[in-house]
Amino acid sequence: MSAIVGIYPIPKRSNVALSTFFALFFSLLFGSFRCCSLLGQDEGWVEQPEILKRIEKSFVDPPDCKKMVEDGRIWIHRDEQAVIVDGYICQRSAPLEMFACPIGTKEHESIVAVFAKSRFVHASLLAVGGAPGKPVAFEPKFTPASGTTVRVYALWHDEKGVTQAILAQNWIRQTGTKKPMLWDWVFAGSKIYKDPDTGNESYLGDGGELVSVANFMTSTLDVAVKSDAANSGLVFEAYTDKIPKRFTPIRLVMVLSDQAPYSNDTAQRNDKAEQSDKSQLGDKDETELPKHLSAPVPKRLLEFLPPKKS
Repeated sequence: MSAIVGIYPIPKRSNVALSTFFALFFSLLFGSFRCCSLLGQDEGWVEQPEILKRIEKSFVDPPDCKKMVEDGRIWIHRDEQAVIVDGYICQRSAPLEMFACPIGTKEHESIVAVFAKSRFVHASLLAVGGAPGKPVAFEPKFTPASGTTVRVYALWHDEKGVTQAILAQNWIRQTGTKKPMLWDWVFAGSKIYKDPDTGNESYLGDGGELVSVANFMTSTLDVAVKSDAANSGLVFEAYTDKIPKRFTPIRLVMVLSDQAPYSNDTAQRNDKAEQSDKSQLGDKDETELPKHLSAPVPKRLLEFLPPKKS
């Protein structure tokens, strides 16, 4: 008490004011603790070790796959040119800069956090035949990220233990709309930083930029369009209604594609072709989506997550 009084000197004749001050102070203090406690209960907070236990309990290793690192949940399937990595739903309602990040990095602005570093995802994509291009460049002019097109699928178990799957873009929407993100991801490859003093090298994507929806020069996977806060038409958020509950274990399957990434140029060409077939020009029907968004998830990918163990 004396320390607080020493910081905030109060005249001797202000005993009533002093009592009021401390009553208000402790009321606010304990009230804030109570609010935090209730908020934690509402969110049903789950620690990462417990999430990992849930994944290990309900997810068997993907069949016919090679595990890449002992301390991470990441595998490859060379024939399918697929990288498989386990994680969980970390956000369902938030503005997004990432779709997926490594655990302990940028969960506050990602939908999925995975139990593998970005460097291991990079190495795994190389192992199945992926070719990294270049990360986004902003100077002297904007140049979108390039590299092999990568389709990202999310697999999980529903309440009955049945495997469900979706293309990741369908969990993302353009802010303020019900339109899913159209654009493909490419294997940009991030960058390696070498400390000039120690000579130690670090893979910059490990900081969080694993699968980005906002452009970063450090992204392992990035969208092949300009997507940043200055481009209000391409700012994204979680499509809450379509995402399983928070902390649901998720298995991501990243599959190489030989198709060019769906980008602004592709969309413009499609718009022109569509308009030329119409007698009257008008706004494009937002229910019409690129083929990769409306196509069903390939059945062979469901085999990477067998039904839940009893």
